[in-house]
Amino acid sequence: MSPAGPVMISNRLYYASMMLFWVCYLLLLAMVVAYAPQGGLSVAGLSLFSDAGLVETAMIAMRSIGLSPVAQSVVFGLLGGFSAASAGLLLFSMMFYVFGEEREQRESRSLAQGAVACTALGAMLTAAVFLAGGQAGALLALEFGALGGLFLTVLSLGQFEIEPDRENVEEASELEQVIADHAANHAAFSAQLASLSRHGSRP
Repeated sequence: MSPAGPVMISNRLYYASMMLFWVCYLLLLAMVVAYAPQGGLSVAGLSLFSDAGLVETAMIAMRSIGLSPVAQSVVFGLLGGFSAASAGLLLFSMMFYVFGEEREQRESRSLAQGAVACTALGAMLTAAVFLAGGQAGALLALEFGALGGLFLTVLSLGQFEIEPDRENVEEASELEQVIADHAANHAAFSAQLASLSRHGSRP
């Protein structure tokens, strides 16, 4: 294994752990805005997201604006969709970086940036609703916390080196060897030609 091998493995594990954290966070946020306004979700006898405290202020803001219950459901659906889309992009980004080669690792950064864009759209919609309704609540803090944290995470992970493909490394090594051999042959030929020139110039 090359000296850079352990470093690349460490980078991949760190990337995977950070992406998994944000995937879980964003999926939970999507389920909160999807199920909390409807009274929660029952799974295996458990009542999940039954307390609407996290979205209550958002519901008050939308009622003060004059949105109907159907329009409120659409807004919450959009917020949940943005968070779910962001989580999906991060999941693919993690898989591309951890299991992929050079090309996939480059594409993983674009996917992570797309996840930040989706989170930014969700935060922008949340801010518009809260500001228009004259409210501020927990959901707004969660959305902007996700945006800021994810942006900083993707920015820091973007500094990681991309591991080149093994085939490209081998081809580069072979090319360097050919160039070195050619340079050595050329130098030897030039030395022989100079020696012949000196011998030919003697009286």
